[in-house]
Amino acid sequence: MAKRKYFPAERLRDLRELIRRADRNYGSTIAYKQFGPKRVVEEYTFGDLNNDMNAFGTQLINMGLKDAHIALLGESRYEWVISYLSVLNGVGVGVPLDKELLAPDLSMLINKSECTAIICTAAYAKITEEILETSPQVKAVIVMDPRNARTELPESFYSLQELIERGKALVAEGDTSYIDAYIDINKMTEIVFTSGTTGANKGVMLSHNNLVSVVYSCMRLIRPGGMSVSVLPIHHTYECSCHILGSIYCGNTVCFNDSLKRVMPNIAFFQPKFSIMVPMFPEAMYRAIKKQTQQSKLEHHIAYGIKASNILRKFGIDRRRYFFKPIHDKFGGNLEQIVCGGAPLRRDLIEFFDNIGINLINGYGITECAPLVSAHISFDVHKKKFGSVGHVVPGCTVRISNKDSDGIGDIEVKGDNVMLGYYKDEAATKASFTEDGWFITGDRGHLDRDGYLYLSGREKNLIILPNGKNVHPEELEEIITSKLSYVEEVVVFAHTDEKGEQSQICAAFYIDPQWFAEKNIADSKAFMREEIHKINDLLPRYKQIADVYVVTSEFEKTTTKKIKRQLVEGRVINV
Repeated sequence: MAKRKYFPAERLRDLRELIRRADRNYGSTIAYKQFGPKRVVEEYTFGDLNNDMNAFGTQLINMGLKDAHIALLGESRYEWVISYLSVLNGVGVGVPLDKELLAPDLSMLINKSECTAIICTAAYAKITEEILETSPQVKAVIVMDPRNARTELPESFYSLQELIERGKALVAEGDTSYIDAYIDINKMTEIVFTSGTTGANKGVMLSHNNLVSVVYSCMRLIRPGGMSVSVLPIHHTYECSCHILGSIYCGNTVCFNDSLKRVMPNIAFFQPKFSIMVPMFPEAMYRAIKKQTQQSKLEHHIAYGIKASNILRKFGIDRRRYFFKPIHDKFGGNLEQIVCGGAPLRRDLIEFFDNIGINLINGYGITECAPLVSAHISFDVHKKKFGSVGHVVPGCTVRISNKDSDGIGDIEVKGDNVMLGYYKDEAATKASFTEDGWFITGDRGHLDRDGYLYLSGREKNLIILPNGKNVHPEELEEIITSKLSYVEEVVVFAHTDEKGEQSQICAAFYIDPQWFAEKNIADSKAFMREEIHKINDLLPRYKQIADVYVVTSEFEKTTTKKIKRQLVEGRVINV
């Protein structure tokens, strides 16, 4: 096996050093763009980032919040980044929360993580008032963007901008309590609650060492260039650690998307070169391109263009961005690279984007690993391996335990990226590590001889049939979506009989009802049975799907766009 080549990168001590380095190297460069009032674009430099962080951190200490646990709640924006970095880099422990949760759930997490302060955006000021009724230990609420508030804020709430101005005055007077604060890189600095598709939320404890190790790993494998658009929830480690912190290292400009309903128009507006996404987004982009080419009767034109382009590429001539300019213009004209995590990407999806000139990179991570475990390298020296979620990142080791006859087993991880444990949950922490100290991811897969990781599915999703055969539903779902391009969402599961055995494999589909109407299909379930019958012919008997269900609206998802699988069977049995 040839020695692997990586991008050069500097391993930093902590996140404060990350911000100071960005200020030195890119001080006057635009770090963030976002929509302000009346959708006027606001811009902030890396110098602003460092100065505002130091000022806000100084004021938080002045308010008596040193070593406090502080909740962060709201939509993605510059002020969220300032709040997050200020807390982690010398004040206390940051607790990013999912803005989609209801007040009782937010209050439960705030109490569970022992937060005594909340920093929220104006849109969440009202729900914060509800939270205070059941979280009496919270002594301070700071609103990130009061100028955007639609309603008058309570007098007891602080304005982040006013606190930053007070902090700047303190720094000017010589207050270095924050700037000189010692950072223990191995101590908990962040609590991130898992938002998995099953089970109770657990508080993942992360340190500076965890977070900077992920930044280092990102920069060794993936080097984004220029401007990017942030579309994922910022409270999640994938977006925050890989995109936000990684962009600070590179000096890239991050543009915040302000609504999932405006993702495509905002991408066209900001004209990014790069983005981090989950598979749902490129799949939606792919379907939109396919639909438009069908409506314009350009399928054969696109197919011919791809064939001609790929012939030229064999001779070192790359004309993809010229041949497929109308497609690129839909994405702003500059989009070159998308890094995808959350689930393996289909081969046909990767190949299509590669054919038109967009590098679609697959990676794998888990919150407990802060989150990065593997990713494909974003230059052409090492070609992507289709079906793989990339090479295990530097500084991280993966082993496969309890292998079955096919070599598939439990994915276990060791490295600086692995969490400290679950907050105040010794039992869950102990259960998540092997006796010799490896973190048990709960995912199954295998490694090839070159260190590339392949996922088979979640252990908790594994279907175990009465004959002892194991079926990974994700494998069947990938086959279905690759063969049936009109399928927008599919979940494969097994009914459990009265003996508690999983005996019948089923598939539940969400397909746009308009598609059935356009094809003049009256009985959608009968149609899908026929389609699955054809797919069953390609499968071993024990993997064949016995029954199908069709729903008329999307499946319920987490904020990271993972389907809540445990809810699917209960929803479809009455369909």
